[in-house]
Amino acid sequence: MAKNKKISSSSDTNIRHLGQKLIKRHHNLVVYMIFGFIAALINTVVFMMLHKWWHSAVVISNTIAFIVSNLASFFFNQKAVFINNVDHDHTTWHKLVVFFAYRIISLIPDTLIMLVGLSWMHLNALFVKIVDQILVGIFNYLTTRSVFQVQGNSIFTRAKNHIQERKNKK
Repeated sequence: MAKNKKISSSSDTNIRHLGQKLIKRHHNLVVYMIFGFIAALINTVVFMMLHKWWHSAVVISNTIAFIVSNLASFFFNQKAVFINNVDHDHTTWHKLVVFFAYRIISLIPDTLIMLVGLSWMHLNALFVKIVDQILVGIFNYLTTRSVFQVQGNSIFTRAKNHIQERKNKK
């Protein structure tokens, strides 16, 4: 029985260590998902208020919701999400311009999804907005990383750094 407890304890320790390693490695993604959810919630609430309560057009509601949620998202990403490997070479204004340039690219499918879902398919606005935010959120994560983190590393540099980290751990 003592041997089983020892094996179980060892397994628990290994699982816990693996979990900590995964969280450390993907910290930015986990935090981005939390703050991305908040930004998507802001987007959805603003859109629903404008479209359902004030009966404004889909494109206008979606664009205003886009602006409000992306201003919040920029702040979240700058202050809370991307705090490791931060790009200090560019000013906040530069990052804001690049951030919104990427986000304007995502506004196109965002608006198309909303128009098709609401105007052509006549689906529930909340349902369409949730699907929209998930799809656009994936694209936004990939582009947002490039705004706030140092991206100058080639695949060879990253591999070399990874090998060096392994040597340092031993």
